[in-house]
Amino acid sequence: MEDGAVTLEERDEAFAEEWARRTAGADAVVFDFGGVISVAPDTDDWPVYGYCASRGVDRKAFDAGWRSYRHLYDGGFIGFEEMYRRTFADAGAKPPTREDFDALVRLDLEGWIRTLRTDTLALMRRIKSEGRKVGILTNMSPDFYEKLFVTRAAAYRALADAEVVSGLEHLYKPEPEIYSLMASRLGLPPERLFFLDDLERNVEGARACGWQAAVYPPPANPRNLV
Repeated sequence: MEDGAVTLEERDEAFAEEWARRTAGADAVVFDFGGVISVAPDTDDWPVYGYCASRGVDRKAFDAGWRSYRHLYDGGFIGFEEMYRRTFADAGAKPPTREDFDALVRLDLEGWIRTLRTDTLALMRRIKSEGRKVGILTNMSPDFYEKLFVTRAAAYRALADAEVVSGLEHLYKPEPEIYSLMASRLGLPPERLFFLDDLERNVEGARACGWQAAVYPPPANPRNLV
């Protein structure tokens, strides 16, 4: 390393210091998962599209299936395989095989947790060191939560004072009820909470419930923790 060069750890700490300052008016900071704790896949060039197209589900049909069924999956109303069976059927494609499902788990689900944000972990630790609370509020299916999130994001979960997961509660961001549930679990009034999400609609949903909130920026320094 050249003299005077900033280390990756120093970048993370500088990011954490800045966002701790921005959220300083809150007694708890609540984090989304995709795009905030993890580096979200690049959905402009997502390998899932190509794989599905090779099975007869083009981008238009895939997007229609996403709009129709992804929220049911994230809400815990249908499973991963059922979501893709319906999408393939709507597109007039042959039903997905066991090999298809294995590939889709790797390309779709694994992609959402493959790279975790060390700058977010540094921020969570900074907030806890200040005596404030941390929450995790996410639209996430039960099977993703149980099979991937619980184990691979253990370092983040260990810092959380409360979690609210859509698939376990059958609630979604930006519905008001999911923010109210998070506030209840943290034991704080909405105005003392600060929400960080990568999507403007979820940030606006929190603000409508009386929270402080901001759109969280892309990773300053993405690194795989696994």
